[in-house]
Amino acid sequence: ESIIERVTPRLQHANSAVVLSAVKVMIKYMDLITSQDTLKALYKKMAPPLVTLLSSEPEIQYVALRNINLIVQKRPTILAHEIKVFFSKYNDPIYVKMEKLEIMIKLASERNVDQVLMELKEYATEVDVEFVRRSVRAIGRCAIKLERAAERCINVLLELIQTKVNYVVQEAVIVIKDIFRKFPNRYESIIGTLCENLDTLDEPEAKGSMIWIIGEYAERIDNADELLESFLESFDDETASVQLQMLTATVKLFLKRPAETQKMVQDVLTLATQDSDNPDLRDRGYIYWRLLSTDPEAAKQVVLAEKPNINDDSFTLDPSVLDELITHLSTLASI
Repeated sequence: ESIIERVTPRLQHANSAVVLSAVKVMIKYMDLITSQDTLKALYKKMAPPLVTLLSSEPEIQYVALRNINLIVQKRPTILAHEIKVFFSKYNDPIYVKMEKLEIMIKLASERNVDQVLMELKEYATEVDVEFVRRSVRAIGRCAIKLERAAERCINVLLELIQTKVNYVVQEAVIVIKDIFRKFPNRYESIIGTLCENLDTLDEPEAKGSMIWIIGEYAERIDNADELLESFLESFDDETASVQLQMLTATVKLFLKRPAETQKMVQDVLTLATQDSDNPDLRDRGYIYWRLLSTDPEAAKQVVLAEKPNINDDSFTLDPSVLDELITHLSTLASI
């Protein structure tokens, strides 16, 4: 505690490197403090200097943001009430905007999620396509992180789909697939809206996500076979990832509605095993073919098995790696 007391005045220093070095020392010794009141007092002292770093020029902001990203993963409480300073300004360079976006997701909570969603929705109308895509993905990540806010996140995504902006719609489909993975059988009412936008999908990941949704919820989509057939027409021209999704989705559809889709599943298996030169696709095709021809019940258990849940990925670093990086705050190693 006495070391932290000695270092604390350095938080007011004009040089950003000194401030970050002081923060590094304080975070290191915080692990040894057991009193919650002392920790709360230190958090209050640390927040303002970190926020002040964000009023520097963009290059210093970027270094500060990369360091803050680590600090937030280690001690999210420090900046829990300062999420507004990470909202992007219109004149921020793209590399600063991207970093702010990452930190916003890490700081998103039940208390501030409405603010965050309004901000992300605003970002989704910007001109930089990559930033828009990241913002739409961020909405999906908020839904996965905050279960109670998932419905609000989905409503924002549906509003964005209504804009009919091609890359926004595609990104929204991708994140909705992840939300379906996280919360199965909860938001199927929006599948109809997704199917209406089928024709606008031209990117492999968006197509793959849509095909996955159709296969997964085939029993709830009346014309699932027609929708999959529309992808079947261009099967040979699709990327391997789309072909693999198409193969699995068709087999799922066959297992759920065998009478109507017998010919379709044979066509897809033939395309995968005889007309394709991709070994992954061929192997999966042969596995499905043998499973279906020898034991359809076993095929059901394999193909329609419950999927492992996907987790919130906003705190991605392993604790030991994070501790190591924290010791390098304010150096190049932490960026």
